Amino acid sequence: MTVQWATEGCDRYDDPISGARIVQLTSGAHVSNNIYCEQPYTSPDGNRIAILRKGDFSFDPAASLLVGDLARLRVGLIERDCVTSACNAAWSGLLHYFTTDHRLVRLNLETLEQTVINLDGDEHLPRGGSSVSPDQRYIIHPDTSDGEQVRIMRFDVQSRTVEPIFAHPEITNPHLQFNPVHGRDILVQHNRGTRIGRAGEIRQTVTEQGTTLFVIDRDGKNQRPLPVGPPITAGATGHECFVAGTGRVAFTTAWNHHDWSLDERFPTGNLFTAAPGDAKPTVFEAPDCRFNHLCVSRCGRYFVADSYPADGLFTNGVLNSVSLVVGNLKTGKYRTLVSDTLASGGGNQSTHTHPYLTADDRHVIFNSDPHYSVPQVFAAKLPDDFLDSLD
Repeated sequence: MTVQWATEGCDRYDDPISGARIVQLTSGAHVSNNIYCEQPYTSPDGNRIAILRKGDFSFDPAASLLVGDLARLRVGLIERDCVTSACNAAWSGLLHYFTTDHRLVRLNLETLEQTVINLDGDEHLPRGGSSVSPDQRYIIHPDTSDGEQVRIMRFDVQSRTVEPIFAHPEITNPHLQFNPVHGRDILVQHNRGTRIGRAGEIRQTVTEQGTTLFVIDRDGKNQRPLPVGPPITAGATGHECFVAGTGRVAFTTAWNHHDWSLDERFPTGNLFTAAPGDAKPTVFEAPDCRFNHLCVSRCGRYFVADSYPADGLFTNGVLNSVSLVVGNLKTGKYRTLVSDTLASGGGNQSTHTHPYLTADDRHVIFNSDPHYSVPQVFAAKLPDDFLDSLD
């Protein structure tokens, strides 16, 4: 294929705390978005990432798919007319996207080779995706057409067949994720108290249960709860991911938005790891942080998360932008990488940082809309000794 390349990137500044070089990767007039952080869209060598771009992030039905090249600070145009969803197996570098003319295409981020999975008009084409198994055999996605139950559908790429493997009335925002190493398990977010209405709307029932998580196997069997949400912890924020192939899951929980205090059951932090069968989760102690979005590195040792200041959302009536913090799950050490992302973190997803580490742990990719501008994609290059200081 022929890729159109453009030079949009530029060095911005060195972070005053960590010394990380902050680079702006995109600068187009339309919204650029790094897709999502839980299942990083990065090539195995860490040099290329996937970016979606659209004029109206909330209402445009189609987007352009771009590839960002970190070494050259360039972006390449892959597809102009893809629907606004894409999925992959974390760290694989193989991205699946869906076009407006009903093609399902696999893109290799390293070689930029494209493989059309289905023929035009294939009735078994999934219309969206959440996660891909690491062997590239299955694509899973939620389906709400039943009207009562949210079904997890599994599309078999080889046989071109689709089947429901699990159903539940309250998995309205399931954040489906295959384990990125062995693919035997699927992580599911359970928004207790929610229901799908007949028109597809989400109805919320007042409940003290909060959001929790569970794991099923790749065939939809063997449901196993994780120790998150009341009465064990505060409700999950809705941001979670597998810790490599360990069977553990990392997640963040809510804090009191009135006085900004942490959950009294875990006053030293709101980022945890846990495995099915654990009576309670293991807290990562960081009392000065209020973690939200997170991603765990390919090796399972490090995490990056955005963090609100511990003293509140506003200072003298001015919004405090989130920082980006990198921690070591083994040693418990953590450091600020980006002291001020300048991201507003508003209602639009493209204003959320959604940070993730590239596969080689050399960059953290994040979104920002600095100084009320159009959201763009940025990269923070880790100083050479940064991760060593956390070991």
